[in-house]
Formats: sequence, C-alpha cells, structure tokens
Amino acid sequence: MSPEPCLTSGHLVVPEASHAESSQSTSTRAQARAWKTKAWLEANGLQSGSGSGVAFVSDERMLLHAGPEKHPERPARLAEILKQLEMSGLEAACERVNSREATREELLRVHTEQHIEQVFTSGSSKKKGKSWGMPFGPDTYANDQTPLCASLSAGCLLALVDHCMASTDSNCNCGFAAIRPPGHHASEEKACGFCMFNNVAVAARHAQKEHGLNNIAILDWDVHHGNGTNDIFAKDKSVFFCSLHRYDDHFFPGTGFVEDVGKDQARGFNVNIPLEKGFGDLDLVHVMKHLICPLMDNFKPDAIFISAGFDAVRGDRLGECKVSPEGFGWMTRSLYRLAKHYCEGRLFLALEGGYEPDLIAQCTVECVRTLLAEVNGFPGPDVEDFVPATPMSSLPATPAMGPSPASPSGQSGLFSRLFSRSEGGSRPSTPSLRPDGTPPASPAMSASSRKVRGPAGKTLRSVRKATELLQPLPMQVQLAPQGEGASKNAKRNERRRQRKHSEEDGASDSSGWTIACGGDPEFPYSPAMRIATRQVSSSSHASHEVPDLELPPPVEETKEDTKDTKNPKETEKDEMDEKNEKEKTEHSKHKQKKKSKRK
Repeated sequence: MSPEPCLTSGHLVVPEASHAESSQSTSTRAQARAWKTKAWLEANGLQSGSGSGVAFVSDERMLLHAGPEKHPERPARLAEILKQLEMSGLEAACERVNSREATREELLRVHTEQHIEQVFTSGSSKKKGKSWGMPFGPDTYANDQTPLCASLSAGCLLALVDHCMASTDSNCNCGFAAIRPPGHHASEEKACGFCMFNNVAVAARHAQKEHGLNNIAILDWDVHHGNGTNDIFAKDKSVFFCSLHRYDDHFFPGTGFVEDVGKDQARGFNVNIPLEKGFGDLDLVHVMKHLICPLMDNFKPDAIFISAGFDAVRGDRLGECKVSPEGFGWMTRSLYRLAKHYCEGRLFLALEGGYEPDLIAQCTVECVRTLLAEVNGFPGPDVEDFVPATPMSSLPATPAMGPSPASPSGQSGLFSRLFSRSEGGSRPSTPSLRPDGTPPASPAMSASSRKVRGPAGKTLRSVRKATELLQPLPMQVQLAPQGEGASKNAKRNERRRQRKHSEEDGASDSSGWTIACGGDPEFPYSPAMRIATRQVSSSSHASHEVPDLELPPPVEETKEDTKDTKNPKETEKDEMDEKNEKEKTEHSKHKQKKKSKRK
C-alpha cells in the first residue's frame, strides 16, 4: 500500500512517493489545458482572486480519508484537482474561502442522531492489520480521520454558501467546493456509495434556515442517481430536485426511474431522467433544453446547487459514458445564466463522484474557468487552444486508461464492479482533437458518412415521458419531442407544432432556454459544434446534420396531440409528401418483384 498523508503540527504532510505518483498522473492534454487557461487569465487580468466574483473552498485535510489502495474513491482524486487548479492559475484567481467543520446542529437538519454518531465513531471499526474498516458495507470504508473529513466535506460547502451570501461588496455569488468524501448517496439515516453526510442536502437546509432562501433547486449530473438527495426531499416542495443519470439493471444504485416524481404534496418537484450507457454531450443538450430550462422557469429558485459528479466523463471506467470536459463547462455556463436571471447568480457546485483523477481535474478546471468567464463577461479561450502541438497524434495513456486491476476479495457493489474486469490488455490512449475541435473520424467511416447523431433514443423517450408525467402536476412543462414509433398523422402534427413554437420562441426572449443561450444563436463551445461522430445504439434518433441548438430535430408525437387546427396549405403540402413517399415505396416493391422473377 502506498504511504498515507499525515498531519504534523497542524499541517498536512504528503510523502514523497505520493508527489511522484501525482506528477505522473497529469496527462499532456491536462497540462495543455492548464497552461492555456493560465495564459487566458493573464490576458484578462484575472490572476488575483480579489474581486473575481467566484469563490473556491477546499481543505487538504480531506486527503486523510483513505482506505484500500485501489479503491476508486481515493485521495488522489482531490489531490489532482488541487494540482491542476494551481497549475492553471484558477485557484489564485478565485476568492479563497476558509474551510470549517459542520456542527452537529447543522447536520441534524438532515440526518438522524444515530447516523451522525455512527459516522463520528466509524474510525474505530478497522480490519485486522489495516488502518481502515468497512463499517457501512462492502463499498464504503472509514479510517481514523473519516469523522474529521466527513465533517469538513459538509462544512466547506456551508462556508461557501455563507461567504457568497455575505459578500455584498465583492459581488461574489457563486463558487466551487472541491470536497470529499462525496454525499449524494447518503440518506437521512444511512451512509452509502462512498458517502457519509449528504453535503448538498445539508447546505440546502442551511441556506433556507440561516439565509432565508425559500426555493432551492438541486441538479445532480453525477452518472449515478442521487438516491439519498432524492429521498430526503421527496416530500418537500420547497426543494426542486432533478437528476440525470445512467440507469440500467446492473448499475448502482438501481433507482431513479422516470416515474419517481416525488410524494404527497411534492409530486412533480422530483424529476429523474434515466439515460443509457454511453450518453454524451448531445444528450445533456436535449435534457437542458426540454426539461431543466422550463422547470427552472416554473420553479424560479432562490439558489441553485449542483451535485457535480464527473464520472460521466469520457474515459471513466465506472461511468462508461462520453461527456466531454467542455460539455460540463457548457452545462455550468447555462446554469449560471439561469441563476443570474432567477436568483442573482447564486450557483454552488459541490464535487461528488468521478474516479479518474486526471479527467475529473480537467472537468473541474473547465467548470471553474467557465464561471470566471461568465461572471466577468469575458469570452473563454478558443477550443483549439486546448489541442496539443501534434493534433493528429494520440496522447499518452493516462492512469485512467491503464489495465484494470484485479477485484479485491470480499468486495461487492460499486467497488467490486469497477475492478471486476479481467486483467491484461491496456486500454487505448485518448485520441486528440483536430485543430477545429472535433475528434478524428473512425477509420471505418468514409468522409461522406461523417454525420452527427442527435440524442440517444432512450434520452428522447425519458425526457418525453418526464414531460408527460408532469402534465397534471404543478411543475407542468411543454411536451418534449418524442422518438420513433408514432403514426404519420403524429409526425405531420409534430412538424406543424414545431413550426408554430419556433415562431413563438423567436418572438419571445423570456424562456429558460433563451436565457441559458444568452441571446446567442449558437454557443461557441456547443457540444454539437465540436463532436463530428457519435456511437449510439440502434434505437437512436435518425442521423442528421449538426443540429441548431435553437430548434430540435424533426421528431414524432402521440395521437393525442393530433387535434390542433389544420392550416389548408400545410395539409396540402403534407398530403403531397405522403403521396410521394407512397409512390416511392410502390416503385421499390415493383423493382423487387422484377428481380425475383428474373432469378
């Protein structure tokens, strides 16, 4: 086992071996991103954190929470984030917030007395010959420093909220909390999934009780469903919770189905968007446009919290999805613009999951840089600035791409699932981007077939189903486009409805999506503008050219929505289209019959 950090005279001392390991974990791409970000900060005069408008909080003592050597939730996660933030100059550019521990009274607003006591005494449960134990199950470890780290993790986010709520002079209303252990799986009475205290839930209650904020919105973009946060606020309509996550039969925690919309009077204030394995940037764009933006417009929050887990990033072996660091930056910018419109820019990001240190550090750099750019009104660096000098060559493999270690005996759940793959055979290195910001095309694809695909089929179905479930509830939103399977009449009606709403959207600038877009016709860092190919399942939406973010691609609708008033010209045009399609079908059938006769 690698040496663990220790405290000496109140200061954190990390052994030299840990420094060597950390220096090797930073990839070429991460270094290029950090250097270009630093140059961007210098060009815009943002080297000093004074008056930057973005706060940052962390504490190196949280590195002391350590367990099995190859456990995915390890100190290297936070260490690499702090390292890349320092390399990029972002740590110095932000207003630094003093960390603190959460008090028992603050934790009791969410957790039971029994659970708090169990966490505070968890350090005494050790395995024979080990400095750690598994008092909360086969996945979640604890050592002597776990009570301190868990209290710091919750307390740091509270300190961030207090700082932003009190900083009227510096106009600092948003920030990032780099904390561990994570929290969104922890329920009122149970630690779960590497989580001790539910940091975001404790901070949401703190904002309500101490600062008088009424409506709190929580968005959880971690690849795993935030089951703890979901259950804590299931009956509370003063907190709107939305989770977009991977969902399938064998993925932890197995909750977060779309029908879970809250309980009792809070029905509609819990929204869950289950996505398929491998979802990426375009799926986030679809969810943002058709659910998050209109729901925020309905709810009108007083503050927005983000459970910022980065395990959906491309290359994370646990999440197995394809979101880019720029995709997370795009989400951050959209949510900040919503926060600026509805709640004076009160946006708080709290680190959750993400288990490839180099990758999650790049995502953190992108999110913090985006906040600085938005708050100060500066354009971000060009996408091509992050491309290495040799754009067509592959980058060296990061530790995230190395061979999977063997599964430790006696482990199950999240931990064992990560290491359950066979040993041997290294993973391919991460391909670099082209100078225009797009990845190199697959060798098997011809130049004529390089098209962007829209959101995956499951994304279309989940978002559509969620909007249908919200129709009779207080958080009702417009029906989202649906996927394949509708009738021709439904297709025709969908095209008509899209034309109608596109005209209305063009005449109005008050919708949540327009606010998130900031009035721009396109985002300079739009995921759709950057991705040239996307591998999706056979159920995905039909291939089309790069979509305009202001209008969704043509999709279908149910028969229930076919009662709209028909325009004679539109009806005549649609009938002609159907007639042409029918003639083409009959002609092709006739050709096939001729071929069969010849044979």
